[in-house]
Amino acid sequence: MSDPRVVFLGGDGSAPQGLNFADSAHDDSSSWVMWRVLTVNNRDVGRCQILHHEHADSVADFMNFKAQVERMEPVISHAQVGVEWTWSLLLDEVPVARSSRGYERLRECHYSLTQFLNAVPVAVVVDDPAHMVRQRRDHAIPGTFEPLADAL
Repeated sequence: MSDPRVVFLGGDGSAPQGLNFADSAHDDSSSWVMWRVLTVNNRDVGRCQILHHEHADSVADFMNFKAQVERMEPVISHAQVGVEWTWSLLLDEVPVARSSRGYERLRECHYSLTQFLNAVPVAVVVDDPAHMVRQRRDHAIPGTFEPLADAL
């Protein structure tokens, strides 16, 4: 198994649900980049809450996040509809990271948050744009929460 790592996901089209661009002047851009943290078992446990237009800006965003992770305030919440628990990290009351998916059990959500917080300080940053994963237009954005009630 490898060390935890930070990988980057890029896409074209509208921004993923619930995410905003760091530069609000360019919200209409058709391309975006986001970072996500994978644990040693290659599981996506957390990701950024802010999108960037350039790979280098997303790398810098993660490095800044990593430097300030001890200042983050964790928040665990339960979806109003559906059955999922999610976590997010706030810096000065602004969401900067979130869980990659929802969890059926509160303890699983806590465990995921702990895994993420343990992985961030030691994660290897894969900052070569050639290794960035590109999102295909016909697939949903990984981590887009779809509460069970919406699926019925």
